[in-house]
Amino acid sequence: MVNDWIDTLADTGRGLLERRLRLGITGLSSSGKTVLLTALVQALLYPARLQGLTAVQEGRYHAAVLRPQPNQHLPRFAFESNLQHLCEAGEWPPGTRRQSELRLSIRYRPTGLQGRLGDAVLHLDLFDYPGEWLLDLGLLAHDHDSWSRAVLEEMQQPEHRAASQSFRELLAELDPDTPDAEAERKAMQAAKAFRNYLRQRQEQEKRALLLHPGRFLLPGDLEGAPVLTFAPLPPASYDTAWRRRGRGQDESLRSLMEQRFKAYRDEIVRPFHRRHFARLDRQLVLVDLLGHLQHGSEGLRALDREMESLLDAMRIGRSWLPRAVRPGIDRVLFAGSKADHIPSDQHDTLTGLLARSLAGSLRQSRFRGAESETMAIAALRATREVRQSHRPDRRYLAGRPIGNEAEVAHYPGQLSAEGLPPEGFEALAFRPPAGLHADGAWPHIRLDKALQYLIGDRLG
Repeated sequence: MVNDWIDTLADTGRGLLERRLRLGITGLSSSGKTVLLTALVQALLYPARLQGLTAVQEGRYHAAVLRPQPNQHLPRFAFESNLQHLCEAGEWPPGTRRQSELRLSIRYRPTGLQGRLGDAVLHLDLFDYPGEWLLDLGLLAHDHDSWSRAVLEEMQQPEHRAASQSFRELLAELDPDTPDAEAERKAMQAAKAFRNYLRQRQEQEKRALLLHPGRFLLPGDLEGAPVLTFAPLPPASYDTAWRRRGRGQDESLRSLMEQRFKAYRDEIVRPFHRRHFARLDRQLVLVDLLGHLQHGSEGLRALDREMESLLDAMRIGRSWLPRAVRPGIDRVLFAGSKADHIPSDQHDTLTGLLARSLAGSLRQSRFRGAESETMAIAALRATREVRQSHRPDRRYLAGRPIGNEAEVAHYPGQLSAEGLPPEGFEALAFRPPAGLHADGAWPHIRLDKALQYLIGDRLG
């Protein structure tokens, strides 16, 4: 805790002396965070295709360079390695598996009187972390008992009973409230079965899920640690709960699970939130809306519930204190990723679906005093639009599908404004575009508009 306060004071001091913006790049797994952050940095280093960024359009944007990051304890974002994957190997880089940071310094000429005094430098600190860890923020509102009730209720839903069957059968054999010398072994057994359930659910949904401890799937440095050895348990009976209060801490399986859930929440999730989210100025939340649409209207409703839970845990909104003293997120961009997987004449439909499915989250962020916006983007455009002679009225996507060297012309189908894809709708996954260079600008869709919303005012 003392080190956190020291870091916060040092961070505040730097904020008083330099122009700086801390941007969080967040989103659920498979939304494309790693590619977005790589393409965003590449675009700022080579801004020729950023005409939607006012400072570039007006000729006031001079150059950007990578700088040493201020936080000495966080890994550096693997920008150069990602370049090799995209430009040399022609493959998508591996997804985010741990938190990382990168600093980019932008030299520009301010507008008005400040511009007459000379150039200025904006330090842009970019923070990335796994989407699975993002959903852990929802655990801050729970103790082991309330979390267990919510997760076990989820398991009882008809569509999840098959995936949870093995875990529920194991749970039925356990006596969690009797002192047990075998509690550790049984905790490991239950945690393994619970982790298998989480993996099956993530595979089914193709994304991270609310109330599923993210580090169970991406443990990072916690691989094998006891803090990841817990699982939900059914509620104790009234008599059992009364006896436990009289004994205090006992050696039962429930006591062990409660201790470890509390340690996970208070020693892993809460410090992560305090050290990083509490210092962010702007937030980009990347959403794979096309992936959610595969699950119909229920997928869209689940998306808004997840985002509202996350916004509850983030420090969003303005304060009467100066931002250098009390940072807070004053702008949130919800960006629908992979806009290059559908033709451009459907982008407005995609953006409208995103706005409607996130109506609660948008309302919540605005009520707290933060600006919020929705946008359909592709940070690195993997397709181009072509016409076919037999259907001149239709826009096709030309690109190289995953696992295919040859380029194809593909029409995914027509999105409906109600969010229910028609029968036969198929948005293909494409390989990176051919001919990418590490020393040049890359194709994108509205990445410049996203940057204008997130940092444009700081380059004014």
